[in-house]
Formats: sequence, C-alpha cells, structure tokens
Amino acid sequence: MNKDDYLKELTRLLRKLPKEERDDVVSDYHEHFIIGIEKGRSEEEIAKALGNPKTVAKQINAEYMVRKAEDKQSAGSMFEAILAAAGLGIFNLIFVAVPTLIVVALILTAFAVGGAMIMGGILITISYMFQPLIPLINLNLPLGGILGIFGGIFIGVSLTILGVGLVAATAYITKWLYGLAIRYLKYNIRLIEGRKGSKKSQGVS
Repeated sequence: MNKDDYLKELTRLLRKLPKEERDDVVSDYHEHFIIGIEKGRSEEEIAKALGNPKTVAKQINAEYMVRKAEDKQSAGSMFEAILAAAGLGIFNLIFVAVPTLIVVALILTAFAVGGAMIMGGILITISYMFQPLIPLINLNLPLGGILGIFGGIFIGVSLTILGVGLVAATAYITKWLYGLAIRYLKYNIRLIEGRKGSKKSQGVS
C-alpha cells in the first residue's frame, strides 16, 4: 500500500472523528511517510511499519470515544467507549466487555430491587393508612387495632426509606464506577499504544 492509499483509507476509517482532529492525525501519519522516504525507505515499507490502517483507526477511535465519554458523561458515551476499546483485541473483549456486562447487570439489579422496595413500601403504607377502606395489603401482624395499623405504616415507611437509600447508594456507586472505568480504559489503551508505538518507531526509523 502506497502513501496516498494508506492516508486515504485512514481518513475514511476516522470519519467519526471531528474534522480538525482527523486532519491532525492524518497529517501526523503523512509526516511519518515523509521522514521514512527521506531515509531511503519505500512507501510500502513505511506503510507496513505503521501498521494496518484498520488497526490504527480502531485505536485512535477508541481514544476519541474515551475522551468523549469523559467530557460528556452519559450511559451512551460510555457504551460507545467500551465497544471501541473492546474492538482492539481479544484481550480487551475479555477484560473490558465481559466485566462491564457483569457490573451493569449488578447495577440494574440494585436499581430494580430499590425501586421495588420503594413501590412496595408506598403500597403497604397507603394500605394501612386507609384500612379498612382500601385493604390492599395485609401483613398479618401479631398486633391488632390501632397498633397493627401503626405497625404496618412503620414497616411501609421503613421499606420505602431503605429503597430510597439503596437507589441513592447505587447511583453514587455508579458515578464512582464511571470514573474508574474511564481511568481503566485510558490505562488499557496506553498499554496497547505503547506496544504498537515501539514497533512503529522501530519500523519507520
């Protein structure tokens, strides 16, 4: 693959990047070709040393997606960043995508349990507040009369508070895990970039 074909393919594969950033990357790789040619190497040799444009683009796209997820925090941005990082190799697929799926499943479960506790607590509270007009739920408490009503309300309110606490704690943990995931993805990409960067410098020099 000659210089023009290489840079054209790289530009096409980086189409998701902002134009200014894409132009900077392509300019950098163009400079690698110029330096290599000045040292007497052929364009094909330089292209081979730089690496397959698809592999290069995957790494650059992953770096961009991680920065985007860090700047504009959202579930969608994080999902795109994880997918981009997982596409860098089988190692990333196992040690990035799989743990992420497990953590997401646990978080969703915690939110679902918290939501169920809140709704259940509200229903129990309402049921005991308006007994016997709305006998929705009966906990069969050993207490009767007014004590039984207050006992049911206490249980309902307590369950609601515990549910709110679980949802709030899960939200806090999710935010903390988001930052941790960003740092891990950056570290992961730096490791891959370091290995490929050393090979590239050896091949182009």
